[in-house]
Amino acid sequence: MLSKLRIPIILMALSMTSTVHAVPTLQVGVPGGVGEGAYGDYQGSTFNPVEEDTAITNGNSLFVAGVYKPNTRFLGGQFSGGDNWSDFGYDSSFDTRGAVLLAAVPDGTLSAADASLTINGLGSFFRLPNLGSLFPNRHDPLKDDISDFLFYDIGDFAKNSGAVPNFADETGAADGEIKTLTIAGASGLDWIHFDVLALETRQQGGGRFRTSLANNPGSHDVTWNQGGGGLQQIPEPSVLALFGVGFLGLGFCRRYRLH
Repeated sequence: MLSKLRIPIILMALSMTSTVHAVPTLQVGVPGGVGEGAYGDYQGSTFNPVEEDTAITNGNSLFVAGVYKPNTRFLGGQFSGGDNWSDFGYDSSFDTRGAVLLAAVPDGTLSAADASLTINGLGSFFRLPNLGSLFPNRHDPLKDDISDFLFYDIGDFAKNSGAVPNFADETGAADGEIKTLTIAGASGLDWIHFDVLALETRQQGGGRFRTSLANNPGSHDVTWNQGGGGLQQIPEPSVLALFGVGFLGLGFCRRYRLH
């Protein structure tokens, strides 16, 4: 009897573990709109700028989440004298910062954006016309010929029990923190694209720690634009299948009439 009970218990434990691990270490989202949940859907693709799998908004609120995995000791900036931002190739001005919100703005608008755009009332602490290799996942529009780049200090992430779901499907309950950020001064820009970076320090064997650079996946970012639009909907597979059946039916009808 005991052996029969073990299998469902083990499967349940594995299911719970996979759900928690499905929550990305870092993610950026927005409040959900009509017909959505608590978080806006990552959907379709945009043409202003070109980007796929992004949450689109013209509002002034962002959610930025950081997750503590089972062996994560600290998430944000430097931990207890360990590796700092400059150890990963960043300017020394990063070394006093926590997690960093990266705002990509249209190429050629760096000075104007830096003068107006604030996050939680604070301006950027660093800016660059070329990102180079400072963001590991160089998805559109994080390209030097498309964007200029501003960096904002958003502080370290706290470890709150079960506080963070996966914004994409709103499942899971990982330990960490969701920060609510307010965008201001964006109205003079055509668009802004938001990603997030942090230093993640994990516990190793023998009381040692290892720090690595973490960033959100390209499927968990946010694009702000003036109309909250620029959205090109990508049909669901079922819709595409219906179109295919329809065209196939037209083909049969045509062949039937010709014969």
